[in-house]
Amino acid sequence: MVAQLGVADLLAHSPRSIADLSAATGADAQSLYRVLRALASRGLFREDGDQRFSLTPLAEPLRQDAAHSIRPQALWSGSEAYRRTWDDLLYSVRTGEPAFDHVYGKPFF
Repeated sequence: MVAQLGVADLLAHSPRSIADLSAATGADAQSLYRVLRALASRGLFREDGDQRFSLTPLAEPLRQDAAHSIRPQALWSGSEAYRRTWDDLLYSVRTGEPAFDHVYGKPFF
């Protein structure tokens, strides 16, 4: 979700307040603050005080322009198609067939 909002890109050059991040992403400030605090507790971002956040080395690969960006993988992992496919994992285990094909009625590739 933070990859979809581009939070790492917004923090690339300097810390920003939650008000700035909310305005830039169109997200609800309090909701975004809770998410970023949760991620900061895991080292992904850093809360610098006064509800200001900055990048950590762990979050750098979420930037779109990072040399070894994992943003596309993060976007895929957070996508509805990914979640719906994993939700039907039991189908794959029982049948040996791809869950994606079952969920969407056609092969992934």
